[in-house]
Amino acid sequence: MAAAATLISIFMVGDPAGAHEIKRVYKERRHIKNRARAAIGTPYRYGGTSKRGFDCSGFSSWVFEGHGANLPRSSADQWRLRKRNSHKRIRKRKNLHRGDLVFHKTTSARVGHVGVYIGRGKFISTTSSRGVRVNSIRDPYYWGPRWVGGVRVPATQRH
Repeated sequence: MAAAATLISIFMVGDPAGAHEIKRVYKERRHIKNRARAAIGTPYRYGGTSKRGFDCSGFSSWVFEGHGANLPRSSADQWRLRKRNSHKRIRKRKNLHRGDLVFHKTTSARVGHVGVYIGRGKFISTTSSRGVRVNSIRDPYYWGPRWVGGVRVPATQRH
């Protein structure tokens, strides 16, 4: 009788482990967003990987440090993560979730810039002209037309 009651409660409420997994993912996304926000105002520094100064890929690597992703050092190599089975490529901006890496074509290379999506159409990245700042993913003058895609790392994916 007790086994039947347990089975019914799992069926009605859902798998408790699945609920825990979703909470963990949302917690990771929130931590990544908060860590990215904590760096706003940090100056740009070529090759920089700390709050003394960041370049774009140094910033994204720093944001994810300790949050389930060891990111490669360059934005191009971070973009290549989309080819791994454990990572998810995001083609459309409307499908982005907090914590996704976002990529833009800012040089002659396929990808020249990486940032971290924080929700509500915004991402945080660092540029040589402004340091770490919040930008619109759909900015019609600069970022919008340069959109390439996004990558979701395993730590921020629901399984």
